[in-house]
Amino acid sequence: MPGLLSRGAAPAPQRSARPQQAAPAPQAQSGQPNDPRTDQHPDQGRQQYEHLTQAMLNYLYGPGLDQVHAALSHGDNATQRMAVVISSVLLTIQQSLAAQGKTVPPGVMFQAAMELAKAVGEIAVEMGRLPKEGSGDAIETAFMAGVGRFGQLVSDSAMTREQRQRYADLIKTMKALKQQAGPRETQEPRRQEQDEPMGQEAREAPMPRQPMQGGM
Repeated sequence: MPGLLSRGAAPAPQRSARPQQAAPAPQAQSGQPNDPRTDQHPDQGRQQYEHLTQAMLNYLYGPGLDQVHAALSHGDNATQRMAVVISSVLLTIQQSLAAQGKTVPPGVMFQAAMELAKAVGEIAVEMGRLPKEGSGDAIETAFMAGVGRFGQLVSDSAMTREQRQRYADLIKTMKALKQQAGPRETQEPRRQEQDEPMGQEAREAPMPRQPMQGGM
């Protein structure tokens, strides 16, 4: 899928029948430096991102798939329904990690959410909720709305003020990049190596077993 979610892509974790590529999260400069709950670690980022993304996709295509189909089937606004699905999966993963005493830095969650958004978009296309061609803008819009809704759903005790600000900065940066990009290109830009490593925790994000959270 061309667009911001595919630019500067890094190799995504393998998943059966639905290989995708993930894009690096835009850099943000707010938050308290050296706080592992907010900042990104240069050494462990890739491994943590892969574990988190794989957990999201395993859940999406596994125990959460029926709920995803049901959520996407309702309503006239497919983009809005996709945003609900994205935020619900993010919340489910976040709560699963929190139960283990782990936190996910915003850069890691943001990056993994990009891959999640593309997968949700792929399901929406298969269901006929999105066209096979030209669905990139809708998926990007659903991604940003989903991350925003996730931030609203997470309790204050589960996310620091610095983390919330980092999410806001990441979304703001991505919107600015989208405006700078102008009209969508007909071909996907050449992928380049990811420069920004991500993450401090979430080394192993297990597949949640509870229903998706967030009121789908």
